[in-house]
Amino acid sequence: MSPRLDNDTKSLYRKKNMLVAALEASSDGILVSDEKGNVMYVNDAYENTTGLKKEFMIGKNLKILLEEKTFNAAASLSVLENEKPVSLLHQYVTGKNALTTANPIYDKSGELIGVVCNTRNISELVSLRKELEKTKMLTQKYSDELQQLRQEQLKCEGLVYKSQAMTETLKFASKAAEFDSTVLITGESGTGKEVLAKFIHQNSPREDGPFIKVNCSAIPGELFESELFGYAPGSFTGASTQGKTGMFELANGGTILLDEIGELDLSVQPKLLRVLQEMEVHPVGAEKTVKIDVRVLAATNVNLAEEVKKGNFREDLFFRLNVLPIKIPSLRERKEDISEIASYFLEKLNRKYKRNITVTPEVEKILTNYSWPGNVRELENLVEYLFIVNPSDQITIEQLPSWILTEHVMEEYTCENGNCIPRLNYILDMYEKNIITVALRKHNSVKDTAETLDIHPSTLFRKIKKHNINTDFLD
Repeated sequence: MSPRLDNDTKSLYRKKNMLVAALEASSDGILVSDEKGNVMYVNDAYENTTGLKKEFMIGKNLKILLEEKTFNAAASLSVLENEKPVSLLHQYVTGKNALTTANPIYDKSGELIGVVCNTRNISELVSLRKELEKTKMLTQKYSDELQQLRQEQLKCEGLVYKSQAMTETLKFASKAAEFDSTVLITGESGTGKEVLAKFIHQNSPREDGPFIKVNCSAIPGELFESELFGYAPGSFTGASTQGKTGMFELANGGTILLDEIGELDLSVQPKLLRVLQEMEVHPVGAEKTVKIDVRVLAATNVNLAEEVKKGNFREDLFFRLNVLPIKIPSLRERKEDISEIASYFLEKLNRKYKRNITVTPEVEKILTNYSWPGNVRELENLVEYLFIVNPSDQITIEQLPSWILTEHVMEEYTCENGNCIPRLNYILDMYEKNIITVALRKHNSVKDTAETLDIHPSTLFRKIKKHNINTDFLD
């Protein structure tokens, strides 16, 4: 007959059983060892994570197990030696990666009596991390591909760039396109303000509506109202009997670009301001105003803030237009884009005329370093000029206009060790070098080149040596 247990003993057993049940319910592996490193307890999760069975582990000493290479690290032994908590990552025989944290166990008197070791399977976390890294790489790849496709699409719209300056400009323009707020596009002549305005329209909720461009500098002050707001039939001498719809009404539901807004006559600026504020127009000779729904973009190469100070532009109109200001950087400020834009224009001409004309690296370098006072428009015109005058399949330095070569030579001018060639002499030497190079390429003979230049061959040889001209191409 088994002895009867008193209530305290029963309570102690219940607490022990509950504690063991709690440890068995843990998803983390638990190993408990005594102060000598003997394994006292392991739970089921420890078996699953490590692949080491309870019956094999319990009663064994961790030091012996480590020597037998049952595992490659024993955090509990380190705790017994240093009496400090230890965490480490390692791999068990199952191939599973685990994070093990071992903590000392003390009795009431503060004496070390054992170690509890918590082992967490992180193989899934490692796998998830690898999957995350893979996903990040794929996301970056798709992002790059989308950016490339976007770049190609923008090329079709006439926007070619790779510079950070232009990237930021278009990023802001894309954001501005989502709203109906007025945009003031500024920049030097030829930077592509109209192209950017079309980009904003095409990326706005109004993309299916009309896009109307008004050149403010081309409209005389006396015709401003009739052109922009329209007029009723027979409202003035010479007026059409059918009347005329104004530019703002034509743009209804879409976008209107007020180009060269800085050239707008001061006398008509109040009338434009009223339209922008009220979003309604009053056609000349009409009895009623007409409500309009128009997104307004304005563009200018004039500093409107300075014009306001000079009294040439109304301050209230300036503030009404300058809600979302966008400044397009000049080509000088985005040199990385020059070769891209030149290639774009050249590709268009090659496709149109079924040619395959290219540009030498030397010419590309010169074009990149040129100041481009006329910006993109000047670059487009120059590429077309070079395409037409080019006698071969490659555009070389000798086809470049004199003003570009002069600026190039001026930029290349330097002093070495304090010795400076007079600037004029340097420029003349560079021109002499270019003339001789062109003549040699044309005639492919020193003798014929000397005859063409009307100098003795020995003189030509001296100049070739002086200017270090490459003659490898000669027969």
